[in-house]
Amino acid sequence: SKLTKMTRPILSTIAPPLYDIGAVAMRLLTKIMNKEEIVDSEITLPYKIEWRNTTK
Repeated sequence: SKLTKMTRPILSTIAPPLYDIGAVAMRLLTKIMNKEEIVDSEITLPYKIEWRNTTK
């Protein structure tokens, strides 16, 4: 993000999978609206670590 690039040293961050988060949210909302059972109470999505100058 713009903020992490303005700091010194440049911060390492986690890049969340925004598209996947939105897709999962829509599936859950659709199930709720259709009064369907939601089986999974916990959802795990992959993420990417953006290594920068604050990690070695």
